[in-house]
Amino acid sequence: EFGYLLGGAVIVEQIYALPGLGRMVLDAILQRDYALVQGSVLFIAFNFMIVNLLVDLAYVALDPRIRLGEP
Repeated sequence: EFGYLLGGAVIVEQIYALPGLGRMVLDAILQRDYALVQGSVLFIAFNFMIVNLLVDLAYVALDPRIRLGEP
């Protein structure tokens, strides 16, 4: 669901004329600024991985039936 949140950011930023990451990436794509597009994709992918890691750790901490390293 975090991916949908990032995808919806572009739409919300366009509708309400807010400056943000989605608008910046869209402008970089339209202007063919490859370095900015590459950096933005890396930043978004890193954040996506961190959120997934935090959710997995929270799931292990909150659910006593889950144990690490056991099938």
